[in-house]
Amino acid sequence: MNPETTTIDLAPSLADIVRTRPSHAQATGWAAETLRTAMDAGALTPGSKLAEEHLAATLGVSRNTLRAAFTLLEAQNLVERIPNRGVFVANPGPQQVADLFIERWAIQAAALDVAPAGPIPQAHRALERAEEARERGSVTGMAGANQDFHRALVDHAGSARLTRAMLRILAEMRLLFFSQVTVPGFHAPYVERNAHLLNLIESGQREAARTYLRNYLVASRDKFLRRQADS
Repeated sequence: MNPETTTIDLAPSLADIVRTRPSHAQATGWAAETLRTAMDAGALTPGSKLAEEHLAATLGVSRNTLRAAFTLLEAQNLVERIPNRGVFVANPGPQQVADLFIERWAIQAAALDVAPAGPIPQAHRALERAEEARERGSVTGMAGANQDFHRALVDHAGSARLTRAMLRILAEMRLLFFSQVTVPGFHAPYVERNAHLLNLIESGQREAARTYLRNYLVASRDKFLRRQADS
């Protein structure tokens, strides 16, 4: 992927997103959230240069507001400033990937430890969407359903703080998918793995679920790192 890809090439998709967003009384937060939505939708991909003048015009905000939005996104590891070059959508390297999975394990393990027993309907719905996406060969569909599945597991813990932390992690994970994964075969195995994990959780096998989740995340991390090394 060309690290100098600019947002000008992606403007129509970003403009569509802007039109669907609610009015922005809090301009900085609105601009940051709109850019986050564009990243999640693939309109702004890892390594894309965020051309300040063009983005400010597309979003309908001042350049000072846009810079403040960049600061918010930088704190969330979603953009990076490169001296003398500008601001780019983050393209996580090996160290960032490894660190991201450490944090993800900490959050998901904590959620698993405190979650109440019982069914998790949102996780089942995410699995159904994943299966449908796999049948269609939809990479983005499987990736999105996978993220919804893991969010559902954390939501089930009933902790707003854990959910907020997981949402931040999932935003970074989305960048990983867009930067490294382009073929359905990468995602397809996770449909069965997620189904097995959910069965362990709902059947009360908490320790087995914890061990399975850890091995699952380690394998996923290593798969991403191998793809980065080969690219």
